Amino acid sequence: MAAYYKEIIINLIRFFRQLVDEVRRRKVLPVVVTYAVVGWLILQVAGLTFGPLGLPSWGIRVLIITTIAGFPAVFLLAWLVDFQEKGIMFDLPLWPNEGEISQQQKKSSQLLAIVLCLLVIVGSIALVFYLLEKFPKPESAGITSSSVELPNNSIAVMPFENFGGTADSDYFAGGLAEEILNFLAETNELNVAARTSSFQFRDKQIDIREIARLLNVKNIVEGSVRREGDRIRVTVQLIDGGEGYNVWNKSYDRNLDDIFAIQQEIASAIVNELKIALSVDSQNHLDTTPAENVEAYLFYLQGREKLRSSQDADVMIAAMAFFNRALEIDQKFSRAYAGICEAELRLYEISNDTTNFDNAEQACEQAKNLNKEPSSEVQIARGRLYRFRGWNEKAIDELNAVIARSPTAVDAYIELGEVFKVQKKYSQAETVFLRAVDLKRNYWKAHEALASFYYRTERYNESAQAYEVVTRLTPDVAVGFAGKGAAYWMQGDTERALLAYQRSLQLKPSRQAYTNIGSLYYYTGQFTQAASMQKLALDYAPDDHRVWGRLAESYRFIPGKEAESQAAYKRAAELALNNLSINADSWATRAALGVYYAHLGRIEEAKTLLELAVKQSQRISEALYFQTLVLLKDDNVEEALAVLEEAVAKDAAYRQFIADDPDLQTLQDNPRFIKLLPVAKAQKSDL
Repeated sequence: MAAYYKEIIINLIRFFRQLVDEVRRRKVLPVVVTYAVVGWLILQVAGLTFGPLGLPSWGIRVLIITTIAGFPAVFLLAWLVDFQEKGIMFDLPLWPNEGEISQQQKKSSQLLAIVLCLLVIVGSIALVFYLLEKFPKPESAGITSSSVELPNNSIAVMPFENFGGTADSDYFAGGLAEEILNFLAETNELNVAARTSSFQFRDKQIDIREIARLLNVKNIVEGSVRREGDRIRVTVQLIDGGEGYNVWNKSYDRNLDDIFAIQQEIASAIVNELKIALSVDSQNHLDTTPAENVEAYLFYLQGREKLRSSQDADVMIAAMAFFNRALEIDQKFSRAYAGICEAELRLYEISNDTTNFDNAEQACEQAKNLNKEPSSEVQIARGRLYRFRGWNEKAIDELNAVIARSPTAVDAYIELGEVFKVQKKYSQAETVFLRAVDLKRNYWKAHEALASFYYRTERYNESAQAYEVVTRLTPDVAVGFAGKGAAYWMQGDTERALLAYQRSLQLKPSRQAYTNIGSLYYYTGQFTQAASMQKLALDYAPDDHRVWGRLAESYRFIPGKEAESQAAYKRAAELALNNLSINADSWATRAALGVYYAHLGRIEEAKTLLELAVKQSQRISEALYFQTLVLLKDDNVEEALAVLEEAVAKDAAYRQFIADDPDLQTLQDNPRFIKLLPVAKAQKSDL
């Protein structure tokens, strides 16, 4: 047995010695090493050149697999083929029996050698396909395949880095990137990621390929700005988002006065590098200078940044100050007038002061007259003004023109949704608001508009969820917390509503915050505290009929305040009439005026106003609720109950208000009224 194993070991040793001798004799090792070195060099060169040459990334993968599969083929061919002075010889037999291999043996069986070579080549090719199938490319492994299919015209402009070290340079860098984005976005041939979608990555260390994947674009524009006095240095690079390599880059060292030329040159260079053919209109847009004066333009950029940051009154006033500084330098700067129009309209929303609306109208008219070429900002401002006027079709025309020219203009979608909401075209409005959110998922104004829409359409849970997104995106902006509080209140969650209102007040004392907290006090029977809150609200909106009306109703339930209540109702009615002169189609203003008249003893006028308001609103619950209050003031209990039943049937959230509304206390023992109460309140009434 031992002799048997000894013989096996001796044969194995003899075999390996013979194998080593054959490898040396046939010069296999130098061939394989040479193949490995050359293959490695080819792969290195491919990795460096495939991207810049525009070759597909999967080509490198094929090269790697082919190189690996080629190793056994090279080994076998080196074993089989012998290169001599007389030419290529086939080294046969494949395994020697004994002794030296003669020259004649190397020439023999050439047919067999050729067949073996072909088998080796075919086998290698088969191995390549097997490995390609066995190890699929990353896209099919579940990472993503969309980046490969993204069109070349998809692009995102990132916020430019500020190397100037000052706050002025910071907004200048951001404004420069935004202007380049706007140049590109308003060319119909490009698909440009929305500003907030790309600017959300400011100061974040994220791989450029991941950003491209998240934004669903093929190309990324990055840059930096260094400003020293009147000199600026702008460095820009165009990056392939799929591969992460630079396609183009350039630095511009210029005087500040050349900033507009730099913007146009950068935008044009990007279009050229992408090899996009532009229409005449798009080319004309690229050739348009955004302003005549650089200093005015810098003030304008600061004003736009203020408009974008908040909706609070003091921020709007600060924005207008910058726009007015721009106009002091360049009185024909139409975009600055458009900014003033937007700010004044926001102030009108906050305060209901008709002076703000008049100022907005004048600014928009100036912007329109000065605007030589179509401008998204000017047209969006006019669209908003027309909506406030009740000229909805004109507003739609303006906004659709913006969207047709710039499909990613998210503010145009938001305003268009607001118009549809006013028209009660709720399906269209929701579609447009969702489109705005989809365009800019990190744009708080898009989410705020959607949340407000849900609130208006009595979808309070969805509204609260959307406002939660707003407060996460902008935890330092009060309007999100105010809206969230209202949504919670309508769901009967007064505790969370009060917390949200208080947070809103902490962030920014405002008319809305004080009015909301005052209303909570009113419905819980704390009338003195309610009146105090409304008086504080008047400090922020002295010409808002809604605040005067809330103050008047609070005074009614405070002994000795009857005269103050009547005076407040009279002032509220005067202001409401002023608002109706601006928009006669506002059912909410008309309904509120009807309630004021009812408490001023003008009951017939009040009933007429409410009938029209209910019709204009298409019998929305809020209008029906106002009508109930007027009918009760006229002692028409049965009709009031019928209207109240309709209001509750349309929106069950009103059950909580009718249970706590002091004006409905006279109905507490009425069986029809008890049926409308929340379950807990109804059971208490039965006791």
